[in-house]
Amino acid sequence: MMSVVTFLSDFGLKDAYVAQVKAVILSGIPDARIIDITHDIAPFIIISAGWLLAKSFRFFPPSTVHLVVVDPGVGTGRAILTMRKEEHVFVGPDNGIFSFLYPADDVREVTWRPEGAVSSTFHGRDIFAPLVVKMLTGHGLPMQGMPKADPVSLDVKSPMVVHIDTFGNVITNIGCDHLRQRCLISIGEKDIDHVVHSFAEIPQGKIGLICGSASTVEIVANQANAAVILGAEVGMSISVH
Repeated sequence: MMSVVTFLSDFGLKDAYVAQVKAVILSGIPDARIIDITHDIAPFIIISAGWLLAKSFRFFPPSTVHLVVVDPGVGTGRAILTMRKEEHVFVGPDNGIFSFLYPADDVREVTWRPEGAVSSTFHGRDIFAPLVVKMLTGHGLPMQGMPKADPVSLDVKSPMVVHIDTFGNVITNIGCDHLRQRCLISIGEKDIDHVVHSFAEIPQGKIGLICGSASTVEIVANQANAAVILGAEVGMSISVH
């Protein structure tokens, strides 16, 4: 069976970082299929990366390995994790990036390191990618490492902005059921209660609330950037009334 690996990072595509990580994986597993979730995460924005991972992994087949490298603590003593959830395997830093996925079926801290030089600034290429190869070339996709009872977990239950997409839509972790209750959402100094089913129902340049594709409330504008209008940022608190 072909090995499927997803890759999510904040590396962007200007540099060769993404290509080098893929090269290491393909050197060990030439027939691996590597699918990019995104590499356009704003640098160091762990919440946004974790949200996109959590809302994407179920679309892939069981036994997919999901590599996520948004790692502002690279080169420090932060742990490296492997995790299993719903027949999927995840590899990434222990910095809260898996917070939207907890509780998981199994979480482990990896102390294994590959032979040879390891750059203190590029663990994605020198540790994470070889770890993916090691896991996929082992029998039965074994989890690596010792059980980890206390991985870093961010507070992602409180109402907040979890992602801002290319269009400037402000994506929240608030369930769409609130929209059926005629809720009022406050973000910054702005109160919003205009609920719509399509962008076209909002006057051009104005703000509204819509149920997004992840089944959570999105604050959107018609042919305008809602995040810019509101001054919204990932992690910003939201009030629901």
